[in-house]
Amino acid sequence: MATATYECLCKTVGYEVTGEPAMACFCHCNHCQIYGGDAAHVAAFKPEQFKYTKGESETIVYEHTPKKTRHTCKKCGSFVHNILPNGLMVTPLGGMTFTKDKIKPTMHIFYAERCRDATDDLPKHEGWPA
Repeated sequence: MATATYECLCKTVGYEVTGEPAMACFCHCNHCQIYGGDAAHVAAFKPEQFKYTKGESETIVYEHTPKKTRHTCKKCGSFVHNILPNGLMVTPLGGMTFTKDKIKPTMHIFYAERCRDATDDLPKHEGWPA
């Protein structure tokens, strides 16, 4: 059973993820801030946990750093997912429909690059967690 499903705004691209993510966080890196204006609410899944349900060929793939790609919908521009150099698939949590409990962030990463302070009690890592 899928943990969560995703569709872009125009419903051209869709996928599902299964199981627990390797990480769920608020990412404050400069790239996430440029893409979304603030920290991104994301989760990272292993490739075997991720499966397109439609529209894989309808994505634009942009390599913004070596071996890190960002995938967006060609039609509406929605952020679909990133692939990190280690192979993890980073997905936006805000656009997902959950079949059970919602995935909640457990930390902040790249907190040193934040544009505003977080007021929660989650751990705050200056970069990638150790």
